[in-house]
Amino acid sequence: MKKQIFFLPVSLPLFIALLGLPFLLLAAASLLDRSPNAALLRVIGLPAPAALVLYLALLFAGTVNLPVYEFKSRRDSEQKYASYMGAKYPLPVWHGHNTVVYVNLGGCVVALLIAADFALALPWTTTLLAIAIVSLGVYLLSRPSRSIGFYVPALAPPALALAVALLGLHLSGGALYGCARLAFAAGTAGTLLGTTGLNLPRLGKLGSGTVSVGGVGAFDGIVLTGLLSTVAACLLV
Repeated sequence: MKKQIFFLPVSLPLFIALLGLPFLLLAAASLLDRSPNAALLRVIGLPAPAALVLYLALLFAGTVNLPVYEFKSRRDSEQKYASYMGAKYPLPVWHGHNTVVYVNLGGCVVALLIAADFALALPWTTTLLAIAIVSLGVYLLSRPSRSIGFYVPALAPPALALAVALLGLHLSGGALYGCARLAFAAGTAGTLLGTTGLNLPRLGKLGSGTVSVGGVGAFDGIVLTGLLSTVAACLLV
């Protein structure tokens, strides 16, 4: 199977929307005479220009998918027949093919590096518990697809991660403006574990041609988790 390295993890219209969304948010902040620098410095430790560069790096790195593993799918197609002149003739049976596992550079590698950096500023017990809850929630919401492996609705990870982060910080007595760091760390790790990690035993039986860890089916949820949690944290500040 020919391995394709560069392909969009989301549809082109959605990619363009994700590309323009932070610029719209910065423009809206300017119109409201609000400087995002102080808020972003407090919630993620970066000024607006650096945060924008980091976001764009994550987004464009998401178009790079690195093949890391390949295995034989075990799923066979059903035996079907074609009728002709009153007789039935068996059609060829598909006996499986190779499944290529990709690691998305943006949605997996870059996102995990950012999440690890954010997690260093958080209580480790709260972080691990949040990751576990988001992982279980995403796993229960994930759905199989013969073309892309397992996917999750785009808004599910950010909504779940933000709710868990706010609740966890409230119960642990942490400052609520830290929800951006906690939500992104839990949302990224939880989405990767819930869509791929916990579904590993089912991948071979699914019969999909490609599986992208942090790519198609998960990338939009990870990016939206970062955006929505940062906006929420800035509003709290």
